[in-house]
Amino acid sequence: MLSLEDIFPPFALRIRCGPVEMRVLRDDDLPELVELVRRGIEAPDLPMPFLQDWHKRPFAPGSPDGFPTTSLAWWWTQRATFGADDWRLALTVRRDGEIVGMQDLHANDFPQTRHVETGSWLGLAHQGRGTGTLMRQLAVGFAFDELGALDCGSGYIVGNHASAAVSRKTGYFENGRRRIVQHTAEGKVGVDEQRVLVTPATYVRPADRVVIEGAEALRRFLAIGH
Repeated sequence: MLSLEDIFPPFALRIRCGPVEMRVLRDDDLPELVELVRRGIEAPDLPMPFLQDWHKRPFAPGSPDGFPTTSLAWWWTQRATFGADDWRLALTVRRDGEIVGMQDLHANDFPQTRHVETGSWLGLAHQGRGTGTLMRQLAVGFAFDELGALDCGSGYIVGNHASAAVSRKTGYFENGRRRIVQHTAEGKVGVDEQRVLVTPATYVRPADRVVIEGAEALRRFLAIGH
C-alpha cells in the first residue's frame, strides 16, 4: 500500500539543523498549533506583523466565525496549493520536538522567475532564542540549494526591529518600501512595509550541519529541474 508521503510528496520533506526541525503542516499538528497561537504570537511592543489580525479572533472552537476555524481555511489552502505555476509550503517549526512557529515559502511561475517569497512567525514564549533566524536560514538555504532559486524576498512592517534583525542575520538587504493595507477588527489600516531580498551571494548559512530529506521527490512533484 502506498504511504501518505508517496501520494503527497511534500509530506516527506524534512529539514533539520541542531534542535530545529521543519516539516509540512499536517492535520495532526493542528491542536498543538492552535494552542501555540492561543498563548500569544505578537510582541506587545512591536507593530502587528500580519496583513490580517487572524491571531486576535475570539477563541471559539466549533464555531464557524471564531478561531481556529477562521484560520483553518488558510492553513489548508497553503497545503492544497501545489503546482509548477503556484505553490506554497507551510512548514511547522519544532524545537526539541515542540511546535514553536511556522515558516512559509511560496512562489508563482517559479520555473521562469526562480524567485521565492518567505514569511514566518514564532510563538511569543519562543522568541529571542535564535530560532527565528535559524528557521529563516533553513528555508532560504533549502530554496537555493534544493530548488535552485536565484533570490528570496520577504518583508516586515517598518518598526518591527525583531523581524529586521532576523532578515539581516540571514543575509537579506533592503529592497525598497511600499504602502500596504492591514485588515483589523477596527478596519483597514495603512502601514509601510520594508521589502528585503537575499541572494546566494549575501546568504548567511547556519553554523551547524543541515540535513534535508524528501527534496528530490518534492522537485519532481513541482516539476522543478535541478
